[in-house]
Amino acid sequence: KINCMDTTVTGKCHITDMNRSFSPNLVRPNQPLRKPSSSPVAAFTASPPRHLSISRGTPVRPASGAIGDGKKHIKLFSCFPSQLLGSVPPALTVHFCNYCGQQGNFRCTRCKKMPYCSVVCQTEDWKAHRHVCKSVDAQLAKKILMLIYICLCFLKHNDSSSSQRVYLKDLHTNKINKGGDFQACVVEFYSPGRFFLVAQNPEMLKALQSIAKELQKAYSSPSVMTYVPCVGEVCAVQFSCDLNWYRGLVQTLTEDQKMAYILYIDFGNEENVPVDRIRPLAANIQPFCPCAMECRIAGVVPVVSKWSGESCIATSQLIVGKTVTVRLVETQEDGRIHAVDILLSMGKRLSTFLIEHGYAQEEMVIAPTEQDINALVSASLANFRRLSLGKDDNTWAEPPEPLTQAVGDKLSVVITHFQSPDEFIVQKVENAGVIQDLQLKLREHCSQVAAPHNFRPAPGTVCCAQFSEDKQWYRAKVMAYSSEERVCVGYLDFGNSEEVDLGHLRRISTSLLALPMQAMPCGLAGVRPVAERWSEDCLVALQRRVSNRILRIEIQGAHEGKALVAMIDEASDPQANVAELLISAGYAAPAPAPQADETTTSAEPNVSPPVTEPLVWSSIELPCDGQTVALLASVVENPGDFYCQIANPADHQQLINLGAELKQHCEADTLPFVPKVGQPCCDGAWYRAMVKGLCEDKVAVNFVDYGYSMTVEKGNLRSITPQLLTLPFQAVHCWLTGVEPQGSEWSSEALLWFQTQVEAKQLSARVLSVTEQGYGVELESRGQNVAAALISEHLAKVPGEAAKETQTETLSGNKQESVKKNEHHQLQTDASSKEITERQTAAPAEVPSFPVDWKTVELPLNEPFQPYVAAVISPSLFYLLCPTQADQQKLQQVMMELHTYCSNNQATLSSVVKSRPAPGAACCAQFSDNNWYRAVVLEVGENDMSVIYADYGNSEKVPFSRILPVPMHLLQLPFQITRCTLAGKEHFPPEWPKKIQQMFQTTLLGDVIATVHSFDGSANVLHVTPTEKGGELTTMILDALHSHTKNKPCPAASQKTDKADSSTSVSTTATPDCPEPKEALETQKEQESSTGPVKTTGPKHLFFFSRLPQIDHLEQLMEMQLSLIKQLVGQKK
Repeated sequence: KINCMDTTVTGKCHITDMNRSFSPNLVRPNQPLRKPSSSPVAAFTASPPRHLSISRGTPVRPASGAIGDGKKHIKLFSCFPSQLLGSVPPALTVHFCNYCGQQGNFRCTRCKKMPYCSVVCQTEDWKAHRHVCKSVDAQLAKKILMLIYICLCFLKHNDSSSSQRVYLKDLHTNKINKGGDFQACVVEFYSPGRFFLVAQNPEMLKALQSIAKELQKAYSSPSVMTYVPCVGEVCAVQFSCDLNWYRGLVQTLTEDQKMAYILYIDFGNEENVPVDRIRPLAANIQPFCPCAMECRIAGVVPVVSKWSGESCIATSQLIVGKTVTVRLVETQEDGRIHAVDILLSMGKRLSTFLIEHGYAQEEMVIAPTEQDINALVSASLANFRRLSLGKDDNTWAEPPEPLTQAVGDKLSVVITHFQSPDEFIVQKVENAGVIQDLQLKLREHCSQVAAPHNFRPAPGTVCCAQFSEDKQWYRAKVMAYSSEERVCVGYLDFGNSEEVDLGHLRRISTSLLALPMQAMPCGLAGVRPVAERWSEDCLVALQRRVSNRILRIEIQGAHEGKALVAMIDEASDPQANVAELLISAGYAAPAPAPQADETTTSAEPNVSPPVTEPLVWSSIELPCDGQTVALLASVVENPGDFYCQIANPADHQQLINLGAELKQHCEADTLPFVPKVGQPCCDGAWYRAMVKGLCEDKVAVNFVDYGYSMTVEKGNLRSITPQLLTLPFQAVHCWLTGVEPQGSEWSSEALLWFQTQVEAKQLSARVLSVTEQGYGVELESRGQNVAAALISEHLAKVPGEAAKETQTETLSGNKQESVKKNEHHQLQTDASSKEITERQTAAPAEVPSFPVDWKTVELPLNEPFQPYVAAVISPSLFYLLCPTQADQQKLQQVMMELHTYCSNNQATLSSVVKSRPAPGAACCAQFSDNNWYRAVVLEVGENDMSVIYADYGNSEKVPFSRILPVPMHLLQLPFQITRCTLAGKEHFPPEWPKKIQQMFQTTLLGDVIATVHSFDGSANVLHVTPTEKGGELTTMILDALHSHTKNKPCPAASQKTDKADSSTSVSTTATPDCPEPKEALETQKEQESSTGPVKTTGPKHLFFFSRLPQIDHLEQLMEMQLSLIKQLVGQKK
């Protein structure tokens, strides 16, 4: 038996890359509003190391061959500064193989004692060794207890310290002043563009010794679990040469997460390290700045694109391993890269030496011009457009509204992103729960959405992006394309940005865009930098002062899209004003207070409008269970359009009290208000109102507690607070059921009689129907049924008694503009300055009709799917089967109600059919099994019409005698077919050529992928892409239309056939859960030939053309056959 052996990984020579591109600006977003005690140190330095090359961790001699800044080079010189630790690293213990005597790094895993150099030697020695090889069973119990103890210690240590990762931004920064000289030792050299040095001062040497001592003490015990670090994290790493622990920066991590490439930040050398020799940095390790400063020679660049090998050798001989005088010229890369110049022993500066010997040239610093900026923008757009043909550009997803605040607001916030006193991002503490819910929804959404192959969001649009450090999903705005596959995104709720791969983006849903952006850009008011810009010391001091604290801010003004705030640290004792602290420390100078014009623009969208939280409102509801309720009419237009209030004294008293609160609020609110359609506000007369429309300086509003509508001046409106919306809106929109006007509109006699019966009287009402527009009610006034009285007075008729002139007719007659004043409340308005406008079209009463505006199902936006076509009219109108099945129980209930309605009213309503419903109208159709179903009219002929059964997807022609109007309450359950139109309909003609229709129909029935671009209020607007050909179907249709128009510049009038039912509509079978046609149940053959609702196992690509009309003329028959042959040939292709 051969036992497994322990292994120790030894170091090897590694290849270095001295010309790696700059890393993107990575800023780790804080988790949403964590407690200060558990939060990581807030980000000030925003970038991981730039110019980080992959080099050997131990000194090696110069290798022959190409050196310098090529793609891959052997590291040139390294000086391990063991003398800086105060002692030489201990000598390594060498073990020799028990069989051959060579050096052995393996041990027998049974006894843990005998060393070997290979498995072969262990196999040969096993015959002798097995007699003395004894397991440590006697100490097993003791080891188990020790292991349990170590596990508990590890878990405790992991909970207390390892749960927080440490990054470079969490460490202190160097305190070396710009322009100052200091002594340093060059410990690691790659090229004049990248080398590491250690400052020779007592503080730095003491810190280096302290770090080494604490690390060896903290990690003296073995690790129980393997720790997997993340890129950019600072960890404790065991060096391969002396097996001591040092601080190391994780630069890269292999895909299997078993090896990491480490930069030892206190010495500058690098090596590959297995993750089992990496531990999280303990909390008790002091966050000293990296002892090794990464530097480059300032003011010079290589003559060619890279540093030559000769220049690297010449420079290394002058500075490596020597103590030199260094001058700090500039600190770059957020404090990580230092531009320095070195004074050589010959008295020259190193930069001068490189230029004189032709190794370098002076660096030209040119500020970017507007042309340069435009070039960068153009390059970004070119990167985006290069592969965007036929891709989803996500143009619908616009950024959500920003959070809105007013001048004078006081908020508790935390800082999520800090750059300077002039620029930082905060989140409101009170929105912590909202942000957490958003993150959970984002995680759930992105886990369910597969990585899209055709998703290429345009700059300026919003999507979901996976942050590179915590692998979590956040709302992000696409800022630019740095390459064809790399995108720069800004995180909307945290304020930071980074560059990510295109594959780390996902489509966002509409619901995830509803929440306003949670990141609030701010600047500190009343201060300015002492010099031209803020000093590093100031930034570091302020960073530490405000990080991971709950701060109190007061908005004092606005400037360039940022809120100027006063910041108070309430956690300190005494409470400290941050601006005063900066001035007293000499980091800042007082600045003038914000100008008046800045403080009064708080309602501008890019600043801080006076609404502090989302507005939520509701409307009072009437009971729908058949019980009666007492109502008072507040506004009466006609029997089909009036408003009521519930006759409840308690509600009325609340409304009176609310009026006093509204008056007090509106008189105190002097800030300008920007109205938005669909948002509540306060009118100049101090009533609650809903904005209905905007026209220059005029605003159409509806008074939600009374029902009045009027047009007012924009200046007479004020914002409203959530507290003033607590009471539900008191006005209820109603219409009288069971009646309709004698003609096309209500007569003046009927209006006067109805107003006399209901105004200023307590009414008894019972709800018979409910829609989004309001309630259809049965009214009694003084014990008299109002609808019956209207009919008996010959002022109205029973629905269906006479044919309607049109099915889309609305109540747009000459409505009276006089508005009755309520006995409890009276609107004080000036008739000369305000006019009462007509109300929007009222909801129809419960009258059976052929509505063409039936509500269709809205398909999910921007989600590709394979469409199942139910019927095709033209590119402007076609019907698809919904991908989700309807609630069968609700559908069965609708079918039963439909059967009862049609059976009871067939004889009464048959005369209405003479009005010939328009194509696209909803109706009731009697199938060949004599059952009634909901249907949609496709085409109307002389004696019959083509319909599609809206819940099953198949179609047939039925005579007029089998068509009835449908009541609105039977249309509440959405159809299983949905109305669609092709994108680009603004370019479509009013009438389509027959060949274009056939081409569209053939393509749509083929293998295509559709994506919903938007919903225009009536139909789903689709982008359709053929799978084989690619491209947009809209483009193909428009090109074909252009060619058709070009070939026929003078088109003749359309020839009309004798038959009106020559439709090319297409239908598909679907899954009905209704009684099947008896004929269809007998044989499969009968099922295939049946034209009624057909039973199948689900939606399939089974399409058939409607029966063609008989054609008398031979020429027409041949033309039709030729067209069908062409169509079939096109499908085969």
